This record gives sequence, structure tokens and C-alpha cells, in this order.
Amino acid sequence: MKTAAMKNLRNLLLANEEWLMDRILGYAIQQGYAVYTSTLKEAWRLSIAGLSASIFEGLAIYDGIPEIGPEDDFAGDPISLFGITEAKRHRERGVSLGMFLGLMKYYRQAYVDLLHRSDIDETDRQRFSLFIHRIFDRIEIGFCVEWSGAGGDKAVQELQKRNRLMTNEKNKYLTIFESIPNPVILLDRNKAVDSMNLAAAELFEQGATSGSQYYGSSKGGHSASTGDADEGEELHRVPSSLAGHDVSALLPWIQPEIDRFYNENLSTMVFEKRNEMEDPLRIFRVKLSKSLDVSGKFEGTVVILEDITSLKSALDEVHTLRGLLPICSHCKNIRDDKGFWQKVEHYVGERTNAAFSHSICPDCARKLYPEIVP
Repeated sequence: MKTAAMKNLRNLLLANEEWLMDRILGYAIQQGYAVYTSTLKEAWRLSIAGLSASIFEGLAIYDGIPEIGPEDDFAGDPISLFGITEAKRHRERGVSLGMFLGLMKYYRQAYVDLLHRSDIDETDRQRFSLFIHRIFDRIEIGFCVEWSGAGGDKAVQELQKRNRLMTNEKNKYLTIFESIPNPVILLDRNKAVDSMNLAAAELFEQGATSGSQYYGSSKGGHSASTGDADEGEELHRVPSSLAGHDVSALLPWIQPEIDRFYNENLSTMVFEKRNEMEDPLRIFRVKLSKSLDVSGKFEGTVVILEDITSLKSALDEVHTLRGLLPICSHCKNIRDDKGFWQKVEHYVGERTNAAFSHSICPDCARKLYPEIVP
């Protein structure tokens, strides 16, 4: 392809990476693929970047349209090699060839859509479209070459290995979640409790144990376990006694703020609130954050509660002694806010936990006891 045209196509794709990412994500959600794909936006951006890189490589190595011949060595073709690599990665994750090829059709469609909406010459549009189609053809042939070359036993072994790694990864992040010292509650899109960590469970249930909100027993008493957790096997999640409750039932004292967060479709909110329903009263800094899931599978809100009762109490004590204090220039008594004069030690003692002991400074000692102190 001519250098000028190659540069134009490259610039077009680079300038519209965000648009391409939103386009394919929209197709994936619309057609139901998002249920099986990543929830984070960065993963979708990287997939677009990888496909665009293959197109750029094709622009660099092919003089014209990369047509497909019967004797082509697809295993040695750098474009098809991208497809082969991706096939290995996705097959190990349990993705079927049909599912993967189906989603790739919509990736292809996203690139074609970009060409149709762009203000480029019609001749260039047709040439770019054919070029992109052939690049995707080569990538998809790479998928099929890899999938057909993998024996059944090998595929099963790869899948088993990947499942073990995924289970370990899940256990790692579940352990981190349970170890967070602040209560963390996950709400679904309907403001119902989806799950919570140990610190949160302890707010509502006495005797809560680590993992009880994930590996808990059902109300019917059936055990959630189908294997030995020490062996790293997947355990089926069963709703705990708190899962599914509307947040207003568990946290009524912050319901107005949560309602506002959902109604105004905010991404984050931070506020301080007194839980006057508890005795003794406690003060929390509450952080609400919208889930970063772009696929729509795990829409909801993360609620983090930070107990700042002790901090507020300490700050109140500090604030008590802030500002200008009226003090007598002769006897050093302090006038309080009611107009009464008090000894310094009495004034400070009433407002802080400080205690006083009496001594005498060197200057006063010399003045009062000159015969003893030189």
C-alpha cells in the first residue's frame, strides 16, 4: 500500500482508539458476549491496541492487499501469528472457537464502522476496508490453525491448568478482600447487598468468621463446600443470611446518601455521618464508589465504612484549645467563654486529659530563695 495511504489509515486508527473500544464494547453487550468477557475498560483498550498493531504490521510488510493463497504458511505469517497466540490464550480460559470467532466478527465490524463514519476519500475507504478485512481473515485463519492443531488431551490439560491458576487468583483476591480492616459492602444495581468482607459482617453478625460471607451456609443448612478448600478447588457460593437484603435494612442511617448516589448516577461520594442508631454513638467516614465494570455484569456500588469516632474526639479536644485565649498579664488566669476567670491548670484540665504536677522554674527559684539558689 502506498506510503501516504498507509500513514492515513494508521493515523485514523490511532486517533479513534477510544471510539473503537466503545464500539466493540457496545456490540459485546448488545449481543451477549460481555457476560463472558473482561469487566475492566483497560482490557478492551488493550484488545483494540493489539488488533490495530496487527494492521500496522500488515501495512509495513505488504505492498498491497494481503490476499490469501492456498500455499500460504500461516504459522509463519506475523499477522496470523497474532491469531494463533490469542487462540492459545482464550482456549486456555475455556472459550470455544465459535464464541471467539463470533466476537471477532464484531471487532471487525467496529473497524469497518469507523471507516464508514470517517471523512475520507471513497477510493481510500474501499481500499482500507478491503485491507482490514484481509487482516482479520488472516487472524481468524490463525485461530482455526491453532484450534484444529490442538489435540483433545492437550486442550483439556491446558484448561485444567488455567482453571487452577484462576482459582488461585480468585483465592488471592478474596483473601485480600477479607483482610481489609475497614468494613466493605458490595451492592448490586438494585441497592441489595451482594457481598461483604469480614469487618462488615462483624458489624451485623456476632461470631462472623473469615470467608463466611462467601463460603457461608444457606438458610436451609446445606454446606456450600463441594471440595477441600485447602486443595484450591472451587467452592460454590451460597448466599449468607445478609446477602440479598436491601441496604436500607442494614444501613438505614446512610440511606438518603445512597439513594442520592444512585438517583444522580454519581461515580464517587465521600461524607461523614453519625450512626445515631448505635449505642455508643459512632461516627463514620463513608465512601461510595461505582463499580468499574464496563460489561454490565457486576453493576453496583462499593461502600467503605471508616470508623473515625476516636479521631473526631481527638480533634474536638484539639479544637477546644485553638484560637485566642484571654489571659491575665499579671496572675496568668484565663477567662472562659462564660466570663469567669480560672487558673490555667483548671481551665486546661477541664478541656483535655492533661494532668499537672507542680515544680518551680530556675528564675523563680532564684527570686524566691536567693539564699539557696545562686
